[in-house]
Amino acid sequence: MTKPTDSYRKSHVGPGIGKRYDQAHAGRLDSLVWDEHVKPLLRELLAREAGLHSASRYLDFACGTGRILKQGLAFFPEGIGVDISIDMLTEARARVPGAQLIQADVTNDSLPEQLNGMFDCVTMFRFLLNAEPELRRSVLKWLAAHMHPGAALIGNNHMCSASVGGLLTHLARTFSGSSKNVLSRKEVESLLVQAGFRIEAWHGFRVLPSLRGKPALGWWLQRRLERVALTLGLGRFGVEQVFVARRI
Repeated sequence: MTKPTDSYRKSHVGPGIGKRYDQAHAGRLDSLVWDEHVKPLLRELLAREAGLHSASRYLDFACGTGRILKQGLAFFPEGIGVDISIDMLTEARARVPGAQLIQADVTNDSLPEQLNGMFDCVTMFRFLLNAEPELRRSVLKWLAAHMHPGAALIGNNHMCSASVGGLLTHLARTFSGSSKNVLSRKEVESLLVQAGFRIEAWHGFRVLPSLRGKPALGWWLQRRLERVALTLGLGRFGVEQVFVARRI
């Protein structure tokens, strides 16, 4: 469930937001999980999709500063990043100079020509959790209409309700009025099915708790115990959940 205070469209708009966004994630547990787990998995998934049926056209939705888009461009000859924030796209241009970057709101009927075709693969990270329900539905509907049948949508939920972090966030919402959001695998799957997708796989990470974004057990121990937790099959209880869905 979500408790938005305003449209998510406005959350990353404004001078300097791109630099602040990257700085906010540097040196945090998020960056460790990205480097050691999510990035290698994403590259594996993208390489597989690029090899299917000579897939060539790739879109990174809500591309932000280009972290995910950069990975996609390593495998697809044509990569497009779209975001509503001009400032975030400024950072993306420096990080991914070879990409086509488009400032647009895909829920608007008037869109650049580059977004009118069909895509073979789409990534969508750090969007679903905090977008309001109407925006989620509109975006997923647009994506489904612009993807070939069988095309992959690779995305994430970065605060799963089944995780320790998700439980603490839910308690904070209940008892202190926090506006932070949580989503379950079931809720994400329901959104995707309604839009015309089917879930193919889930991959969970960041099982162990953090303390204000830092590893609660220290970097060395947290890194090793996280690997043990994943080996034991506890990924479904991770804060970070990456999904692969197919356009039906």
